[in-house]
Amino acid sequence: MTTKHRILNREIVLDAARTMVAQDGIRDLTFQTLAKELNICSQSLYNYFPNLPAVIEALGTEFMHNLYQELIENVSGISGKEAIRAFAEVAHRYFERQQSLDEIIYFVHQFPESSPFVQGTGDVINLLKRLIVHTELKQMAKESFVQDFISSVLGFTVLEVMGFLPDNKASRDTSFESLLDMYLNEIKE
Repeated sequence: MTTKHRILNREIVLDAARTMVAQDGIRDLTFQTLAKELNICSQSLYNYFPNLPAVIEALGTEFMHNLYQELIENVSGISGKEAIRAFAEVAHRYFERQQSLDEIIYFVHQFPESSPFVQGTGDVINLLKRLIVHTELKQMAKESFVQDFISSVLGFTVLEVMGFLPDNKASRDTSFESLLDMYLNEIKE
């Protein structure tokens, strides 16, 4: 009788976790459910991650890194209103595509500042700050603009993904554009 050994590594574990969270939400992710998905005993997961928070941190780090890369690709070479609009639209589309994986953002506060997840989140916010630094605003302080803008864009997107906004995508898109225009009107021409 031969024993069938499954080839498993950290990336395979993360792929399974990512798929589970995207389909079922992060609340259903446990070491037990992840092990069942991988068809292994849960103790085997400890060879790759010390605990569930480490899996969440790895997913969050990847999530924010991928968002940052998309933002960089789309805002490079542009400035002012055009760059701010591109930042918001790219972030919005990115979150929409992630299905329930965007719930990972709710866990960032559980990690120390040294966490790559927290640092990746900081990179996204710092990119927005860099876009604003040479942009002249009508009334708002730049730091307030950054905080309000990121909160509004991400807040809108999270509410949209959670189903709390109208079912009609065209209506949601119009609302998002109105939100964006409100902030862009604060930028001097």
